[in-house]
Amino acid sequence: MNKYGECKCGTPLVPIFFTEFEYAQTSMGIRYKTGRHRRAVSHLLCENCGRQYPIDDSFDGPWEG
Repeated sequence: MNKYGECKCGTPLVPIFFTEFEYAQTSMGIRYKTGRHRRAVSHLLCENCGRQYPIDDSFDGPWEG
């Protein structure tokens, strides 16, 4: 079994990565990027049957920048 587990059909799951940017908000309600980002996992995917599994942030990387 791999780090991300297996699908119900027995195929190893693969992570779908994206870059998450950190935002902050001023006291006036204006949102802006802080300059920090991290590599995060959106969901796990079975490449055999196409089933998607939602996950929490336990596979996300550390904030950088």
